[in-house]
Amino acid sequence: MMPPEGNAFDGGVGGLGKTKPQTNVVFANPEMIEDDIITPGDYNAELIAPDGRLIFLSFYAPWPMLKSQGIESRDLAYGESSFVQVANVPKNYVSGTSLSKEFFIDSIFGSTGKYGMYGSPTDVKIRKIDSEGKNELYLASFTTLTPAMRESDRKAYISTSIVGGGVFMLVSGTTTSRWKTQEPLLRKTAESFICTEAPKSSFRK
Repeated sequence: MMPPEGNAFDGGVGGLGKTKPQTNVVFANPEMIEDDIITPGDYNAELIAPDGRLIFLSFYAPWPMLKSQGIESRDLAYGESSFVQVANVPKNYVSGTSLSKEFFIDSIFGSTGKYGMYGSPTDVKIRKIDSEGKNELYLASFTTLTPAMRESDRKAYISTSIVGGGVFMLVSGTTTSRWKTQEPLLRKTAESFICTEAPKSSFRK
C-alpha cells in the first residue's frame, strides 16, 4: 500500500534510508543531547561553527523536535518539517550578495542531504525573496523521490545566516499540495531563525 502524500517524505527527513543525511550540525555540548522527542516551542542550541567559534542558534519549532536527527522539528502525521543544515561559506562568495543555486543544490539537495536519500531532487528552482538583518530568505520548489520511489513535489523556505565561516540554514517545507494551508506557519518558522556568535557565558557554567 502506498503511503499518503503527507507521509511520503518519511525516508528523507526521518532518516529511514540506508544512511543518515549529512547536516553537518556539530553540537557544542553533545552530552546534553537526548534521543527523546521534545515538545514543540522555542528551540535553542549552542553549535560549533566551521571555524571553531561557538554559535547560538534558535527558532520557533511548531512540531516535536527529533534530536536524534540533528536539529529537526517535524509533524509526524503530515510531513511538514524544519531542519538545520550547515555548510562552509563558498570560496567565491562576496559579502552582501545572494547565495547561488549551485550552493543550495550541493548543500541541501544533493544525494547526501535530507531530500536526496532516494535520489537527488529534480526541477530545483530557488529565488531570494527577502532580507532582514543578517538573514536572507529564499523560496525553493523541487521534486524528490519518496521511499516508495514516487515523485513528490515540494516547496520550502530556506532562511540563511552566515557566521563563523559557515552558512547556517533553517529549511522549512512541505508538499506542494499542502503549501497553501501551511505556508503562514512555515514562513513564521523561517522568520524566527536566529544564528549569532554565542556570548562566552552562553549555556556554560
